[in-house]
Amino acid sequence: MPLDPMMTDALLGPFKNMVQECRDKNMSGEYFDKMSELYNHLEELTRTHDDMMAFNMQVLKEDIYVKISDCYSRLLSSQAQEQQKEIGYDDAALLKQNLDALRDAIKRIEEEKARAIQEARSYDPVKSLNNAVDFAQRSNTLGSDKSLLNDSDNVSQIKKAGQKEINKEISERPNAYNNDVEIDTLIKTELYTKPIEDLIKLGEEPGMTYPKYLRIQIEKGMDKALEGSLAVRSGIVFSYGMAKALPSNPYYVENQKQKLELFDKLSAESKLNFPNSDELHSGFTKIDYHFAPLINEWKEITDRWESLLYDLYLWSLSYCDIAPYILPWRIYKDPHQAVIDTQKTQPGLFKQREKLLQKYFGIGFYDIFKHPSFEWQVRYKFIGDSQEFIEFLIEKIYPICIPLQDLPSDIIPIRSSFYKDKKEMNPDLDKTILPMVEYYNSVFGEGRWQSKYKMPEKLDSKAMPWNWETFKYK
Repeated sequence: MPLDPMMTDALLGPFKNMVQECRDKNMSGEYFDKMSELYNHLEELTRTHDDMMAFNMQVLKEDIYVKISDCYSRLLSSQAQEQQKEIGYDDAALLKQNLDALRDAIKRIEEEKARAIQEARSYDPVKSLNNAVDFAQRSNTLGSDKSLLNDSDNVSQIKKAGQKEINKEISERPNAYNNDVEIDTLIKTELYTKPIEDLIKLGEEPGMTYPKYLRIQIEKGMDKALEGSLAVRSGIVFSYGMAKALPSNPYYVENQKQKLELFDKLSAESKLNFPNSDELHSGFTKIDYHFAPLINEWKEITDRWESLLYDLYLWSLSYCDIAPYILPWRIYKDPHQAVIDTQKTQPGLFKQREKLLQKYFGIGFYDIFKHPSFEWQVRYKFIGDSQEFIEFLIEKIYPICIPLQDLPSDIIPIRSSFYKDKKEMNPDLDKTILPMVEYYNSVFGEGRWQSKYKMPEKLDSKAMPWNWETFKYK
């Protein structure tokens, strides 16, 4: 499902206006084409993402905001030069026109950010919901039952229920639909305007001529500063911090770390203290190329062994008396038959998944618990099962999870006790998000996370917390 346009328009608005302004002025060429391509990619990301945080992280990772602003600045500068060609050479006029264009650029950047913040503050989630329902009614996109939206009473009830839920959410988390702080923090206009202001100050020095002005800015690398290097670094630092705060994959964390190190290395090696943009982009591409298969392999291995453990969990639970009355079986038309189907088919599915893990990654069942991904999941509290329950699955359930074989009667009471005594789940799952909460608040202000997102509730688990040092199968 695409992101809500009412939320993304505030972020995309400044950059959309930049593109439109250049189009209205009949600008063209390499930088206009690149800016248009970047903006189109930005819009595409709003349609492919369904999570605002994931969208923001990808945009920052790709430096899209910075790249669009760089193209915009270059186009304005190019336009000023073309205008001077038409009126002939006039040193004072050339310098003045260039400085006026720079002042206008600062004004435009600050105005667009202010407008984006204002739009974020005035966002009305109830209005957005009603518009979405109205659109669904016009296009018959809400479910397969078209009659649901043909009835005005049904539409009214949907809107009322949605408004009630939104109001409840806002009463608990007042900033749930407000991104003004995030926009204000992430779009650091000073990182774009400071290099422009330095150029203006240079041009205003007594006795400055246009040729001298151009020569000095090139010699000092002031023109390179317009490329937004400081903003690029700020985005990398933020992405690296987010990766460390919620480190679902060690290779992604290392990816972000190496990008920051490369940026600083290229800056230190440059006499101008700015990395060459082409060299930086090439370096980032190489880093991504190196880590992409490692990231994907880690995720694939983790997903596969998590599926295997869930198979054991589900198959063993299906033999407990409570099974027909709990998820996933209770939603079926005949829950008791669904339970029987699980008992008969789950071991076969398990064995096939086990063979594929061995075939593609050389990892047998007992190797799972020695693989770095398992320890990683435990140490960062991503694993859903408790230590004692995992050990029970390994010792008692795995050896007998065989096609055409039932769970022995003496094991069923033990399995039932894990469910009834609430010892299946990792009691520290609610702590997984805490480092992210701390980092988010350090960037956007104390309590900002809690004012926007629901904090995980403490699990009602009676199991002991994980202790990796005592785990018998590592």
